[in-house]
Amino acid sequence: MRDNRTKQIIRAGGLALGVSMTIADPFVAEVIGAAGFDFVLIDTEHAPIAVDQLQMLLIALRTSASTVFVRPAANDATLIKQILDLGAEGVVVPEVNDAASCAAAVAATRYPPLGRRGFGPRRAARLEGGRPAYIARADDEVAALVMIESADAVAGIDDLLRTPGLDGVMVGPADLAVSMGHLDDFNHPDIRARIADVRAACQRHSVPFGIFAATEQAARLWAAEGAGFMTIGADTQFLDQGIAKSRALAESLRQSR
Repeated sequence: MRDNRTKQIIRAGGLALGVSMTIADPFVAEVIGAAGFDFVLIDTEHAPIAVDQLQMLLIALRTSASTVFVRPAANDATLIKQILDLGAEGVVVPEVNDAASCAAAVAATRYPPLGRRGFGPRRAARLEGGRPAYIARADDEVAALVMIESADAVAGIDDLLRTPGLDGVMVGPADLAVSMGHLDDFNHPDIRARIADVRAACQRHSVPFGIFAATEQAARLWAAEGAGFMTIGADTQFLDQGIAKSRALAESLRQSR
């Protein structure tokens, strides 16, 4: 198994920057993988990506220097096992609302005696060094990251961050806003305050803090606040931005005639 470069960056107190993937197309994955971001996060929670499609995306990202993380559809040990056995270098687990669910997520990424991951790295053990090398390095190199996206998780953040083996937490501002009753206002001041609470708790416990930054303003804000890792774009976002730019150009060209 190769070195987890993103894990090294955040452990050293640096800033790792990545993008999200929701399009189940190997060519899109190949293009994004060649872009040079620190990590690529494949989202199987909110995107229609089946396990066989996920394998094809991971194959397409094989030559990329970017660390490849996957967000499973649920906090489920079987899903996490499948993702890691396919060769993902870490998971960003949703549905973590308390210390117990955090412990379950982390345990699913580690082999006994550290955790309860079942053994069968079908593809993962064939990538670098073979099965002996994978067994020797997997517990150290696989990143166990969890989502903080509910008011309950924020309320119990100190207990949650004490979970042994936890490599970092990643705030999902949209789901956090919804859980706090702000479905129609993702920029409500209360949300920013709760995210700041999570960041402060991460500092107290020396746990890397990450976040989905939906805008450039948010990315600059949380980078200045000491975030260790962030997504700063997504494949569909790139499409939206490119389409908007081309539509504006089309309108300008029409008006100039």
